[in-house]
Amino acid sequence: MTDFETYFASKEFVWKIGLDRIKGALSTLSFSLPPSVIVAGTNGKGSTSTCIASILKEHGKKVGLFTSPHILRFNERFRLDLRQVDTETLNRAFREILPVVEKFSLTYFEAAFLLAVFLFKDCDFVVYEVGLGGRLDATNAISHDLAVITHIDFDHKDYLGDTIEKIAVEKLHVVKDRIPVVISDNLPVVFRLAEKFTDRIIAYGRDFSTLDVNVSLSGTEAFYRDEDSAFRFLVPLYGFHQAVNSATAVSAAKIILKEVLGEEFSVSKAVKGLSSVKLPGRFQIVREKPLLIVDVAHNPDAVKKFVETLKLLELKVDVLYSGLRDKDVKRVMSILEGYTKSRGRQLFVTEIDNERALSAEDIRKFSGSAAIVKDISTVLDRPIAVVGSFYLIGKLSNYLSDDSLFLF
Repeated sequence: MTDFETYFASKEFVWKIGLDRIKGALSTLSFSLPPSVIVAGTNGKGSTSTCIASILKEHGKKVGLFTSPHILRFNERFRLDLRQVDTETLNRAFREILPVVEKFSLTYFEAAFLLAVFLFKDCDFVVYEVGLGGRLDATNAISHDLAVITHIDFDHKDYLGDTIEKIAVEKLHVVKDRIPVVISDNLPVVFRLAEKFTDRIIAYGRDFSTLDVNVSLSGTEAFYRDEDSAFRFLVPLYGFHQAVNSATAVSAAKIILKEVLGEEFSVSKAVKGLSSVKLPGRFQIVREKPLLIVDVAHNPDAVKKFVETLKLLELKVDVLYSGLRDKDVKRVMSILEGYTKSRGRQLFVTEIDNERALSAEDIRKFSGSAAIVKDISTVLDRPIAVVGSFYLIGKLSNYLSDDSLFLF
């Protein structure tokens, strides 16, 4: 356990509204910040952020990458040139910022973001993934050179709103000071709303696109096209949506390299960067015989894409699910049950050790066919997909002989 985790172990894990605390903390820093991109959206943030970082790394840049949450280790949130920052370095950095954390009573996520800022101060470029929403997220407390908006759908309705328009506005607030924004595949209303925040929108389907997408057990292959580039790439991630995420990352990386860093964009380096992406927990094939897939899809849109990918790959597996009470579990269960019934497979539910978790009994109320599993190991002897909360995937690691499969 890191010193950061030890410090916050006895403190309440809450989301406090407002940026005053983190802005106050940032004002105490004695160094200037490197250029950066902020990545917001409902789904695809982690994939897109990692792809951007990988492309920039292949172009010889020292890249910091801040993402959340983590699956097994807190260190996963902080990657330097795509490698997790080691615990000793994290502890040393946390001791440096601890007086500031205490002075401004920073929350867990605010302190983690401040730690990332400190760790990545000497990078050529930093990629920051938004934690929740955008407008009031700690990552939005600093200025960025570019914003990216991935696919927007329903999640965290209590905080962000109950319509796509309200959710989009919350997320589009990361487009500050009229900076350019790259927007992934989204409803037309998202692009219209973006016009209130910037004069420069680089839009999927208009300014860049993917063609001839093929999803296989080798990954996702597609053709990328924009006004001055056209090339084929293969990313070792699964699903049509991963072709879109990858293309969004390419479009963002081109702007970063050309306009922010003053460098040439190399197609071959972009292709190599995408081909080396590693992202545990996103339709990850952990074991082939019997087949074991894990996916941290935890809202209806993500679960729908998970099921679509299973069908694209013509896979027939049982499904084990668990989630948190602030998610649309009813809709998630409907999607999963539709898949298992259509394939003649079994849907299982379990519960996770988290104060926000739903009991297995409560989850089963949303299904007519799900069976409760107390011991995960009892269903791992068959072809199965484990899908849901990050906490569920972390729990699964206790039943596998090699948990390094989930490490970056």
